[in-house]
Amino acid sequence: MDILMHPKVQSVCVWYKNGGDILLFLAYSLLLTVYMGQERIVSRGEPLYWLLTLPAVAAPLPRLRQTVENLIFGCARPIAVMGVTASLWFGLRGDTGAVPPIILIAWVSAWASRSEVRINVRWLFAIILVFYGIGSLSFVLQPPFEKYSWLMQEYQGDPLGADAADSGNIALPPQDREGIDINAWGILPGQTAPAYGPWRISMVPNIATSGIISLFVFLIALKHLGFRWLNITTVVAAAYFTILSFVRSALIGLVLCSATTVVLTLLPDNARLRVTVAFAMTLGLILIVGLSPFALYHLQDIPLISRLLLRNQSGLSLEAIYRQAYRPWLWLQHLQIFWQSDYLMGYGSSLAQSATEKLLNANQIRSDSVSLPTRLLATYGLPALGFFYFLGERCYTHAKENDIWGVSMLSLLIWLMMTWGSIFHPTNAIFVLALLIIGRGGNAFHEDPKQK
Repeated sequence: MDILMHPKVQSVCVWYKNGGDILLFLAYSLLLTVYMGQERIVSRGEPLYWLLTLPAVAAPLPRLRQTVENLIFGCARPIAVMGVTASLWFGLRGDTGAVPPIILIAWVSAWASRSEVRINVRWLFAIILVFYGIGSLSFVLQPPFEKYSWLMQEYQGDPLGADAADSGNIALPPQDREGIDINAWGILPGQTAPAYGPWRISMVPNIATSGIISLFVFLIALKHLGFRWLNITTVVAAAYFTILSFVRSALIGLVLCSATTVVLTLLPDNARLRVTVAFAMTLGLILIVGLSPFALYHLQDIPLISRLLLRNQSGLSLEAIYRQAYRPWLWLQHLQIFWQSDYLMGYGSSLAQSATEKLLNANQIRSDSVSLPTRLLATYGLPALGFFYFLGERCYTHAKENDIWGVSMLSLLIWLMMTWGSIFHPTNAIFVLALLIIGRGGNAFHEDPKQK
C-alpha cells in the first residue's frame, strides 16, 4: 500500500488514466507501421493479424469501467446502439462473421473517446518525433529497392487497365515478393522507386498512413504552437511529411479544415449555424469530388493539376479519370447495396466476398473500404445510422462549447473517412486518434501548465 501511495506511482496512474494508455497504444501501432508494406494484405489468423488485433482488444481492459460507462451513459451511446442492434440482427441470422468487427469498432471507440482523457501534447509530439526517427533509420538501413526487379518496373499509370477493370478478373498482388515490406517511397524527394510513379515521400511503407497521421499531428501542433523546440520541430516535420507525401485526400482535407476554421470564426456564436455551415462545406466538397472527373478531363494538361490530382498523368480518358478517382463510383455502389438489402439491414459479412469479385480499388489491390461511412451502411444497414448520429451529436457539442478547432477537425475527419476510410481501422493509431478528436474535440489535448 505504501508503494501504491507513493507520489511518483500516483503520478503515473493519473497519467495513464488521463490518456497515457492511448499514448502507449499510439506508440505501439505506429511502430508496427514501419514494417508493414504498402501492399501488405493481412490475413486472418496470421501473426501480424494478432499483433494488430489483440492490443486493440486488450488496451481498454484496464479502464473497463470507464469504457463501459461511456458506452451506456457517455458520448459513445449511439455507437453502442449500432453495435448491439447490428450484432443481434446478424447473430440471429447466423452471420457470425459480421459481429466481431462491429463490436471491436464500438469497443475501441468508447475507450478512445471517454471523458477522462486529456493528453499532454508534449508526450504526443515526442512520440511522433521518435516515430519519424525510427522510420528514417529503418529507411536508411533497409536494402536498396534496386535489389527487387518488380520495384524497378516503370510506373505505367493505372495498373488495372480498362479491360481488366471491366472484366473483374484482377488477381491480388502476390504477397511472397521480396521487399514487399520496405519503404519504396523514400524520405527525401527523388528517392521513390520507379514502380511507385513520380517521387513522393513517406515515413513508412504505407504512404497514406504517413501523410494522414502527419496531418493530424500538424494540426494539433498548430493549435498548441509555441516558441519551444519540441513544438516547432514537430510542426516542421509534420508539415514536411504531410505536404510532400502528395496524398490527395490529406492535402484537400488540410484546405477544408483551414477554410472551415476561418468561416466558423467569422460566424456568430450560434451552435446550429456553425454545425450547418461546417457540414454544408464538407458535403459540398464531397459533391464536388463526385463531379470532379468531368472538370479534370478538361484540366489534366495543367502540370499542377496533373501532379496533385492525377498522379502526374495526362492524356487520360474520362473513364480512366473516373476509375482513378474511384470514390464517387464506390459511394454510389455502397448506397445501392444498402437500398437493395433485406429490410435495409445491409449485407453483413457477405459484402466482403462480393467486394473481392466486383469492387476495385484504383491502386493495386481490391478494396471496398476506402469509404468508411458508406461501407458501414452497406454492411450493417440502418444500425450504421448510429455512427452518423454520433458524428452529428459530437459536432453540435463542440459547437456549443465554442470549440471551433473541434468542429473543423470533425469536418476534416468525415472527409478523410469518405475518401481514405480503409486506414480508419479500430486496430490502428489513426482510428484511435480520430475517435479521440471526435469525442473530445479540442479538450482532448492540453499543455503542461509549467510550460505555459
